[in-house]
Amino acid sequence: MPNVAAGPAKIQAPWSMPTIELAQLLESSPGSGLTDSAAAERIRKYGPNLLPETTRRSPWQLLGAQFLDRMVLLLGGAAVISILVGDISDALLIAVIVCANACIGFFQEWKAEKAVDALKHLVEPVVNVVRSGHIRRVPGRELVPGDVIQLKAGDAVPADARLLLAVELETNESALTGESLAVEKSTDRVDAGTILAERQCMIYCGSAVTRGHGKAMITHTGSSTELGRIAGMLHQAESGPTPLQKRLTRLSGQMAIVVAVACLVIFAAGMLREPREDWTRQLLAEMLLTAVSLAVAAIPEGLPAIVTVTLALGSQRMARRNAIVRRLSAVEALGSVSVICTDKTGTLTQNRMTARDFLSGSPDDDSQQSKPTHGLKLAAALCNDAQIDEHGRPVGSPTEQCLLEAALLAGLNIADLRQQWRRIDERPFSSARKRMVTLHERSPGEGLILVKGAAEQVIRDVLSEGHLSADDLSITITRSELNRQQWEELSAQLGLQGKRVLAVAGRHWSNGADLSTFGKDDEQALVLLGLVGIEDPVRPEARNAIQLCHTAGIHTIMITGDQIATARSIADQTDLAGKNALALRGSELEAMSQSDLEKQAPGTSIFARVTPEHKLRIVTALQAGGHVVAMTGDGVNDAPALKQADIGISMGVVGTDVARQASEMVLADDNFATIVGAVEEGRVIYDNIRKFIAYLLSANVSEVLVLFVAILAGWPLPLVPVQILWINLVTDGLPALALGFERGERNVMKRHPRDRDPSILGGGLGQLIACMGTTMAICSLILFYIAHDPGGGESALAHARTMVFTSLAVSQLLIVLSMRSTEDSVWHRSVLTNYRLLGAVAIGSALQLIVIYVPLAQHYLRTVALTPKELLLTAVASITPCAVLEIWKLAANRTQRRLDT
Repeated sequence: MPNVAAGPAKIQAPWSMPTIELAQLLESSPGSGLTDSAAAERIRKYGPNLLPETTRRSPWQLLGAQFLDRMVLLLGGAAVISILVGDISDALLIAVIVCANACIGFFQEWKAEKAVDALKHLVEPVVNVVRSGHIRRVPGRELVPGDVIQLKAGDAVPADARLLLAVELETNESALTGESLAVEKSTDRVDAGTILAERQCMIYCGSAVTRGHGKAMITHTGSSTELGRIAGMLHQAESGPTPLQKRLTRLSGQMAIVVAVACLVIFAAGMLREPREDWTRQLLAEMLLTAVSLAVAAIPEGLPAIVTVTLALGSQRMARRNAIVRRLSAVEALGSVSVICTDKTGTLTQNRMTARDFLSGSPDDDSQQSKPTHGLKLAAALCNDAQIDEHGRPVGSPTEQCLLEAALLAGLNIADLRQQWRRIDERPFSSARKRMVTLHERSPGEGLILVKGAAEQVIRDVLSEGHLSADDLSITITRSELNRQQWEELSAQLGLQGKRVLAVAGRHWSNGADLSTFGKDDEQALVLLGLVGIEDPVRPEARNAIQLCHTAGIHTIMITGDQIATARSIADQTDLAGKNALALRGSELEAMSQSDLEKQAPGTSIFARVTPEHKLRIVTALQAGGHVVAMTGDGVNDAPALKQADIGISMGVVGTDVARQASEMVLADDNFATIVGAVEEGRVIYDNIRKFIAYLLSANVSEVLVLFVAILAGWPLPLVPVQILWINLVTDGLPALALGFERGERNVMKRHPRDRDPSILGGGLGQLIACMGTTMAICSLILFYIAHDPGGGESALAHARTMVFTSLAVSQLLIVLSMRSTEDSVWHRSVLTNYRLLGAVAIGSALQLIVIYVPLAQHYLRTVALTPKELLLTAVASITPCAVLEIWKLAANRTQRRLDT
């Protein structure tokens, strides 16, 4: 930030300075603010109170990125060579495949990230500003350091500022700090090392005033605010490729090398087979066409499109389960998650204050329906500024709102209660005294004084203990059997449970119609009526969801800006961690080096009192240890970590736009349990992707081997490029796509997450592909050898090619039925559970018959009609690979059972 006079850039820790010194540094006045000329000069030097623009990809850039996949580039190369050798139809077919894949990816990912835009919208309120001694309404973008602003309940805070005046002022900073409770503010300075959540003399851009009013001097605007720093962190935190993207990239690279080497070898072998003097343009074109045939055979042309479509279909299924996926590749990545870093407020909890405990000191407290307890609720409803709206819902500060909700649930008629016991005087809540006092009158001479405030303060000042009984609206105050020490112990117990504790006291009053004569002695004569424990309750489904995560081998870590006692309480209620689980405070994390944090983070279950920088460090430390990290959150403070995480998961209902736009997935119902369903769906999708990769590559291996052996043996090509494309796209494409709808394996949520970097062909899948590809190749070569009569001319060659072509196509249609499960036999899974696959096989079979027997199709696919004898031989060659696959699965399952025992 550029300097103005002493300049905010030189101001360190304004919360630790006297306001006079701060005003001098800013060359401003607490009373009259800046002059109009000074404000105009500063906005020229500092710029508007807006976040900087960020570079975003244009639609053309986004579309162009779809063509940079190695598999797509390989297909493009094959298309170019096809054009060079005059095979335009093959080139056009490949071009259609590439363009279709690009369009699917483009439209799925068109909603680009708008995190910085959402942040910018948060800093555009209109505020009251004191300039040249006059109050003016000024757009938030025109604010500059040194401006003096006035705020009241309901106002959004437009910039970071130091308080000059705070009258019962409270702000909601949950979007920045993660704390669900409103924060009481004062003008008292604090130490320079105080963390953001405890700087009570500061207010921050992105927060909101929930109570009271105040005046403050702006210290930072735009990108220099705490919110602006988060925007900068969000810009720096880049989402890396997902595990599937890494594995497919690695697979594409390996295939590119194999295809290039194989094509060069075949081209060289074919050329060297002929004498140098016979090297003609025709021979060169023939060998190029052969090399293209091999390249087409080696490349699974349908794989990019099928992966994209499967992920898109998976995202639609997740959306039906209230998990909206913003980035397509994140669908599968959820299945790789090994650590979930979850925010507390609004994620594990409901982000709604609830009065959970009413302790009146009566033996009947457990019932919560005793007369003393009922009376405590009545008193809390009277000594309360919250109101009932036209819909019958409490409206006010979160604390007072939850007390009124408890009274309504107890059956109290608030309107009748307040009409009978009219409030005739009050002393509003004071942050210094931490209580409010109200005076109520039912009839002349029948008055009631009630006090509500921080438990430790009220207990200390009140000498008498008792309780209030209420029959209908008649109120009687009697003494309790508990003494002050016992009340303090009860308060401490509630505090250890992470609850905010209020105390309510009262007494009868007949000394006049106001509180002017109510003094300290009268306050000490009050009777302590009871304690109220307030908490942000745990979501009812969170406990089971976390247990399911543990069963699936997923470590859950709570990261919160709240106090460590509150965090431990929530952890205990959700079974997130054991009693002796490691918990770290933000101050302890601050003192750690990144290498030390990388060692500590995986074994830690709770991080409390953390800042946005801490969250980012934690996620980075976990990723450095090889973990696939999901980060959940709903506040502005979560956004950088959401973007850095492998999977950012934000809340759709209470979450901020910033968090939603920084995430890969949005929970439409804000339900932590939805994550478990999304993880399961991600695992099923990855399993299905592996299945159809094995299915497609086994066909490619068989085609490559058939061509390679035939060329080395000096045979004619058993397949032509258009037939290979037909198998790879039509025959294989529909069934492979239908595999994406296959239900999960039995143990899908009982196994540990996959490692971050293993090959997608790991776990025996590569061996299975080699086995199946070799089996189909052997069957096809034997069939070609039997069927091809070298002396029969082009007709005999066409019959042999059609038999090999049909054999490979039908083999794939049969194998896909067995490929539905890597555990169960084909006979143990009903085909009716995936009717789409059954339909795909039926369509594939019908199309294969059409290309064999319909003249127009014969012309384009270069086939001929097969005789019954040829069909019988083809059927035998087609069934054999499926039988081999079933034997493979049986042997693999027996081996696995022996290892398990």
